[in-house]
Amino acid sequence: MAEKTPLLSLQKKESLRRAIKNFNTIVTVALMFGFGFLPPFSTLTPVGMRLLGIFLGVVYGFCTCGIIWPALLAIVSYGTSGYVPMATAVSSMLGNNSAFTSLSILITGGAMSYYGFGKWFVRWSLSTRLFKGKPMLYVWSFFVVFGLVSLVISQIALGLILFTIWEDIADTCGYSKNSSFRYVGLVGVMLAVTLGGAMVPYDGWCLSVATAWAEVTGTRLNLGLMALMNIPITILILTAYVFLSKWIFKVDYSIMKGFDVEKLGEESRHLRPRTKRIAIMYVSTVAICIFSNTFPKLPWCAFINDKLSTAGMYALCAALLMILPSGEKDGKPVVEFNVIKDDAMSWNVFFMCAVATPLATALSNKATGVMPWITGVFEPVFAGKGSGFILSFTVVMALILTNIGSNLAFGLAMIPVIAPFVLNSGMNPQFAGAALVYVVNIGILLPSASVPAAVFHAQPGVSNTAMRMKVCLLALSCAMVVCIVMYNFYSFILG
Repeated sequence: MAEKTPLLSLQKKESLRRAIKNFNTIVTVALMFGFGFLPPFSTLTPVGMRLLGIFLGVVYGFCTCGIIWPALLAIVSYGTSGYVPMATAVSSMLGNNSAFTSLSILITGGAMSYYGFGKWFVRWSLSTRLFKGKPMLYVWSFFVVFGLVSLVISQIALGLILFTIWEDIADTCGYSKNSSFRYVGLVGVMLAVTLGGAMVPYDGWCLSVATAWAEVTGTRLNLGLMALMNIPITILILTAYVFLSKWIFKVDYSIMKGFDVEKLGEESRHLRPRTKRIAIMYVSTVAICIFSNTFPKLPWCAFINDKLSTAGMYALCAALLMILPSGEKDGKPVVEFNVIKDDAMSWNVFFMCAVATPLATALSNKATGVMPWITGVFEPVFAGKGSGFILSFTVVMALILTNIGSNLAFGLAMIPVIAPFVLNSGMNPQFAGAALVYVVNIGILLPSASVPAAVFHAQPGVSNTAMRMKVCLLALSCAMVVCIVMYNFYSFILG
């Protein structure tokens, strides 16, 4: 009887695992297809109820069941919701700009990793005198430097490359697959690029929010002042995150400290010709995109911005790399897709980007009635409050809402709610506006919160949902505390 006990125990565990899997599957399907039959509440419309159910089903499915089948089911439920026809649902999700961009960057970034860029970077950076034997300084500098760089480089492009590099660091140093080092590092990358991308709203949806704030309040946001305020805030948030995460999650940096770079082999000393060509093409693509955005009135820049687009530029980069010679006298192109496809392509990333962002944006459409319900919930909170409370609650409210759905939608929805109270309080609108634009970009908790979040949550290195959420919540807590303190400080000193 004693010999059967372990077998019975394993059978019970397997039965429990299947029961949990079946339960999660039923909940996901019920939310997507059944939630819409519930009677609408508050300002929500019937189509709003159906979209809300799909949204909740996608989030629940991504967290408990996987990525691919919940994403496919979401496309089907979206196309039968009455909001758009099925053909539009398919094209708007599988053909949206974020999904196409991520697909192109996955090819380029995956090729860089496959051909040894990550190992070269690990060897070069860990053997640099400044960082040798100082893993905490290395990690802090990694996040801060690339966080600041993301001010001018696409968050998606930079995030995908850095996720790959961090995984290479973890692998080469010998960290286990479920180590806290991986989770803290990958969340840190996502936090860094999202913070850096919103420091100065000179383009994209951040500029749309800043413009809308100026139109409602009559005060144009000073981009130079925002840079002076937000760069220190970004550095403080990342600093708090690095040190608190080490303590809370017991990250063992001694493995990195004691790592011998010679273990990487001779091939990691130098970049091979094809890797150099990939890096040069990628950096050139990024530089052209930045230049075109900075000088939009130049004829060829207008062509890139208005017709080719950033997504087209990255696709062109990937295509050229599969045409140009490798430089290694092997008669082959720089990138052989059939060789790298298994390592480079992540269908989880593609499908999460395809579904999460369009669905969150659709949820904020006027036809759903979701936004009036949310603003109606929070509007009474501001009544009769002073500038300090208004500024602090703006940070909290923006951080909560942006981690639920579309950054742009919720950013724009908050403006008519808080702007009148900001003006009546006598506070300089610069500070509340700067706080709103910056904070609504920090969407990291759920895949639907932002495109970088969708990319992050699909990474194979963060498969433990509970651990992933804990580290994300720490990052958001650091952001919330630092933003509340610093924006109130700026308002008091400069206002």
